[in-house]
Amino acid sequence: MNKVFVYSNYELVNTVITLFQLRRLRYWAFREIVSSIGDCDGYLLDLGAGDGSMTRFVIHNGLRHRPVILLDPAINGLKLVGDQYSDIIDKVVGVGEYLPIRHGSICAVYTSFALRQFGNKSMALLEVRRILRRGGGSFIVLEFWRPDNPLTYAILLFYLVLVLPLLVSIVAPREVWDYATMRITVRGGIGGISWLRRLIGGELVGNVVLHRTYLEYSY
Repeated sequence: MNKVFVYSNYELVNTVITLFQLRRLRYWAFREIVSSIGDCDGYLLDLGAGDGSMTRFVIHNGLRHRPVILLDPAINGLKLVGDQYSDIIDKVVGVGEYLPIRHGSICAVYTSFALRQFGNKSMALLEVRRILRRGGGSFIVLEFWRPDNPLTYAILLFYLVLVLPLLVSIVAPREVWDYATMRITVRGGIGGISWLRRLIGGELVGNVVLHRTYLEYSY
């Protein structure tokens, strides 16, 4: 992943491959973050922060005085954040399975297109549960999912295998092979919404008061 951040087209590529829906998706996540904070005045955690694009969106849309931890294993991405908002942002190199954060200290955790790349998602969810405040912490996930419907899944694979490399080759030709790994992470790194429901609703994570998904809300 470090190579993806070597160039300056990261945000442009993500905008294109989401068919120019990126701002809309991020705004949904931003609203969920705001509504989940409540009266908690502690830190937020951007898990798998990359170059900090999601956090910049959050700050620009109103949360300008909220302290945020950006955590990612790719140091090149965190370097791109620079010193902007250094008064409220802390950058940490780390992985989701072993969060160097104390118990119950985070108001909300959000992750943007990173969950599918976690090596052990169950362990990462347990870590998120551990660091969230008791009785009201939220985990907001913005991610591609593997559709449960076979036809929809086939369409997604067609997009990932043929269309996505073509789009990336137009806006960032040097990054085509890096983004080609997306089909691998979608096929083998993550399941569908039903898979996520089973994961968060089981005894492993536990204490999930409610969960809902974008476009199809479920409580």
